This record gives sequence, structure tokens and C-alpha cells, in this order.
Amino acid sequence: MADAVASERWAAVRRWVRGVVAARLDRALADELLPATAAEAAAPPLALPPPSSFASLAAGYADLLPAAHRKQRGAWFTTPALTDPTAARTLAPLRGSGPRALAIADPAVGGGAFLLAAHRQLVAAGMRPRDAVACLHGTDSDATAATLAALALWEACGDDAPDPRTIAARVRPGDGLRDLSDGAFDAVLTNPPWETLQGDRETAARVAALRPRFHHQGRGKLYTYRLFVERAHRLLRAGGRFGLLVPASLWFDRDAEPLRRLLLDDCAWEWLYGFENTRRLFPIDGRYRFAAIVGRKGGRTEAVRVAFGGTDPAAWADPAPVHATYGRDELRALSPASGAFVEVEDARDLEVLRRLHAHGRPLLGTDGRFAWRQGDFNMTADRDAFVPRAEAEGTGYRRGADAVWRRAGAPDLLPLHQGAMLYDLHPNAGAHRAGTGHATQWEAPASLADLRPAYLVDAAAWRRGAAGRPPARIALRALSNATNERTAIACLLPDVPCGNSLGVLTPRGTPRAPLRRLAAGAAVLAALAFDWALRLRLAGTNLNRFVLEDCVVPRLDDAAEAELAVLALRLCAVLPWHGPLWALAAAEGWCDAAQPATDPGERRALATAIDVRVGRAFGLGPDAVAWIVRGCDLPRPANTHRKGFWRVDRDLPPAHRRPVRWRRAVEAGG
Repeated sequence: MADAVASERWAAVRRWVRGVVAARLDRALADELLPATAAEAAAPPLALPPPSSFASLAAGYADLLPAAHRKQRGAWFTTPALTDPTAARTLAPLRGSGPRALAIADPAVGGGAFLLAAHRQLVAAGMRPRDAVACLHGTDSDATAATLAALALWEACGDDAPDPRTIAARVRPGDGLRDLSDGAFDAVLTNPPWETLQGDRETAARVAALRPRFHHQGRGKLYTYRLFVERAHRLLRAGGRFGLLVPASLWFDRDAEPLRRLLLDDCAWEWLYGFENTRRLFPIDGRYRFAAIVGRKGGRTEAVRVAFGGTDPAAWADPAPVHATYGRDELRALSPASGAFVEVEDARDLEVLRRLHAHGRPLLGTDGRFAWRQGDFNMTADRDAFVPRAEAEGTGYRRGADAVWRRAGAPDLLPLHQGAMLYDLHPNAGAHRAGTGHATQWEAPASLADLRPAYLVDAAAWRRGAAGRPPARIALRALSNATNERTAIACLLPDVPCGNSLGVLTPRGTPRAPLRRLAAGAAVLAALAFDWALRLRLAGTNLNRFVLEDCVVPRLDDAAEAELAVLALRLCAVLPWHGPLWALAAAEGWCDAAQPATDPGERRALATAIDVRVGRAFGLGPDAVAWIVRGCDLPRPANTHRKGFWRVDRDLPPAHRRPVRWRRAVEAGG
């Protein structure tokens, strides 16, 4: 039904557009450019105000379509504030290429925003309008959009315009992934659809037809923007230039790595200028991120100028945008597993990251310190194994002093730990209040020992596997964000079951003191230095293996590891049933007496001690620490560090905030 309504609306809009063209030009030309379709006869008439120009109609055409149609086709108007500076940077090096007329293509032309920008650039460079428009080519799967783009270009030529049919022959309906000639263009400018090719049988057939034609798409689903990036490369002549708008996943997603390799190995990739959609440059989520990428086909990329998190297109239009230079070798050194870009905001970010990696070793992987998996239970696939705690307690189950739920004559049950239950080196920060799934409600526990999980699981089955597991684990929240108060939210736990909202880290190999390694590892992951590097690296909201494989932890000798382990154990092993952790620490020989830290002031002091020691192990001096925590003693309006720690301890006076405590301790020689 929804598809039928969308098709009917599209037909009605097309008929209305034909009427606009007929009124401004003539009926015969309108019928020629926009041949009537059978669906239009049954579509209801539209009563809309006449547009002021073909350009405004082309720009507003997508707004006339149903939301489902727009999403399916990725039909969004692209503002000149984005197209003009992107076209300028793309075309400027071609202006001195000689007398040959340029060939410029947009394989997903939409309302013609990029071709109009190209036309403005060519005319400003001295070309006659009709000569400039003769350089432009485009296709779009929406025939109405393609025709409106051609008419907007005709209108832009003014008195020097050729016959609109001439333009419409070059800017026409078509499939940009198949039409247009390979290797025929000096430049490709486009904002392609940003959709996923999945769903109905027709889409599956299209995917099957497209996949063999493209060789840099990675595994899994096909994404339209990735196809168009590879297509743009194929359309260009050797030395041809590209200027594209693409989603953020181009620079961080695992499956986009083959496409990044194409841009690095067979192009001179010049710019990756990232935006956050805060100003609603597109009518989608304000948190959505995208970028303008600019470069030349051929050669090899040695360095890319990068910027991330921009919100004002005027900064991109500046003749010298603020940016960092990201070297090719640097990319591989900082992201050896994924080849993903770390979202640096300044060249100093790269300097500090290089220092961390110089003093670090991999967190995961063959040479890594830890093994990782996403929980022990999947909250959807394993739901039959869960017993709601409230339901169990309603049948007589009660929690014992060892955090085991028991009922006479019934199997023991263990708490299932979820991400909301933990916080920064704290094992019981959230108690289940009500609800399940997305409607789950959590609250602060009434006391330190008020353990209230949402679910319980069978203890016998868990205990049977204990011999094959370490005696403890690091739990790391799997759902996170680089602009939250903290990104790496880690805690040392005993050997307890975890849902998949927690990543579980265990020692790789067979260390002599497994608990010491785990406790020190929890301290490292919770330190601000590690968190800062992770914040720059995390571009989405899923803290998964793919992201963590590129992270490093500092190299620690036994003494430094023991020192950090004691600090973490004092912060994490604070619940009444944590006695076995203290006993194991004593048995391993690095902590003789239980000293759980529950006083807030003492916990703050221990957290700062961790920050100082981990920063020192990473080779960070006062200047690097000051850079990481810049602005943390200022009000938010004075701070522009998008991923900064200024959110931490905002309820405390500046001197008492954790980032400021770290900086002052390091400056004092701590």
C-alpha cells in the first residue's frame, strides 16, 4: 500500500511539473522532455504555487515526494554551501589544462546542484555560459529530477542558453552505475544516494547484477554511496578529478577499507573534510556525519588533508580551511588492522597518538594483551535462558550474601550483568527498575550492595564451564559514543555472566598472574589517556572488536602492572561478595590485604593516580596531558573541543574535576 501511495504521488508531481514547464516554455517541449506515463492519468491533481524558477523547482522537487520515496532513492537537495567549495577545489587544477573542452559528470545528478556549481565555476573562470554547459553530463534514475536539472542548467545560461533539448540529451534519465562511458571524464562531482541495497526481490536481483561489476566494496551488504565512489573512479580519465559527498562510514567502516585502499593506492587523495549535520544541511538526523572528499585519479596518496566534526560550510569554503595532514604511513601505523582514519581535530592530536603508539602494544589480536568477545549471552538469541529477576523473586528466590539467588528445591540463579549496571571502575552503578528491551528503566542502587539485575541465568550451566575461564574478566560497555562523558567504561568483575551489551576481555595466553593482568588492564582502559585515543577512533556507537583491534595499551613491567592492579582492585572489588578477588590477589603475591575504596574522595584520588601512571607509561609529558584535557576548566560555551573531556565532573569546581586533577598532578611531577 505504501509503495502504491508513493508511486501515485510521484506521478502526480510529474504531471504538475510538466504543467509548470509548459507554462514557462511550451506544451510541445514539455511533452517531449517529460513524456506522460500511464500512472499519471489516475493520479490526483496537485494545487501548488508556481515556482519562482526552474532552479528552485529542481531544488525543491525532492520535498514534494513521499518520505519513503525520498529515502529509497536517497533524494535530498544539496545546498550550494557544500557544492560550490567542493566543485571549486575539484575543478581549479583543471582550468589550465589547455583548450580542450572539459567533460564533467554527475552520475547521480538529482536536482543538478553539483552541475550548477560546476557551471558557476566555469563561467567565473571566463567560459561562455553555453560553452560551460556543454561540458556537463549527468544521469539520474528519477526521470523528472534529471529533466529539472537540465532545465535549471538551461536557465543558468541566461541569454546565452542553447536549446534545452541539447542539455537534456546530456543530462538525462539513466542508471549512473551503468550508464556514461568509462574513462571519458575530466571530473566527477556528485552527492550519491546514501542508502543500503537490501530488501525486496527486485533489490536482491539488482545486487546480484551489480556485485560482479564492482571490486572494492568489501563484504556484506552493498551501499549505494560506495558503489558510486568506485563508479566515479572508473568514469575518470587518468589525471581526472573527483569531488564527492559521502557518509562518515567511508573513513572508519571495516567494509569500506577496500574503497579507502583504492583512493590511497590509485589516487592522489587530497581532502577528507568531515561535517556533522548539526545545522541540518540535510533534513536527516542532526548527529549524522558526512564528508567532502576531493582528489585526482592516478598516482599514490602520500598524505590527506583532514578535518572532522565541522558544522559550518563556510569553513570548507575558506581558501585555507583548518585541517591536519594525515600521512599514508601514519594511517597504517595508527590503524594497522582496519586502515580507518582516526578523527583528529588538530595536528597535535596526531603527535600525541604517535607517542601513545610508540609506547604501546596491541590491545587485541595475535600480539595483543587480551582476547575479546561480545558478552556471554545474546540478549535476543539467548532470551529463553533468562529468568526475569522480579519474576524469580515473586516465586520465592532471594539473593544470598554471595550474590547467588536461591530458593529451596530449585536451581541456583546468577545475575546477568548488562552495560547499564557498570560505570567507570564501579561494579554496581545501575539497578533495574522496570521494563524490558528498549523500554528498560535503570536507577541508582539504594546502596552499594543493592544488586538488581534485570535477568538471572542458570548457575549450574555457568559453573560447569568455570574451569575453562579465567577467575575474573574486564567488562567494557559495548554501546558508547565519542561525545559522552566517557567512552571507555570498564570495570574488573569476578567470573560472572555478561550480556552482549558488555564486551568481555580475558588474558591472552597463560600469564603467571592472570588477575594482576586483568586488574591492571581495567585500570588502563579506564584511564583518560586510553579513553582519549579511543574517543578519536570511535566514529559510531558500537565499541566492537573492529574498533578495539587498532587500540594499544602501554608496555608495563611487573612492578608497574602490580601498582595499577592494586589501584583498580581497590576501586572495583568493593562489593560484599568480592572476597575471592582479594584472596586471589594475595595468592598471586601482589596485594596482601583487602582495601576496598568506597569513600568518594578516596575514589577520586585513586582515579587520578591511575591517570598519572597510565599517562606516564604511554610517554605523555605535561604538554601532551594539557592538550588532551584542554578546556576542561572552562565553561562549555568557551570550549570547541568536540570530543573533549570537558563533560567530566561538570558538577564539581574546576580544580576538583578529574581531567584537571590529572593535569595538575603531572605538572607537579606526579
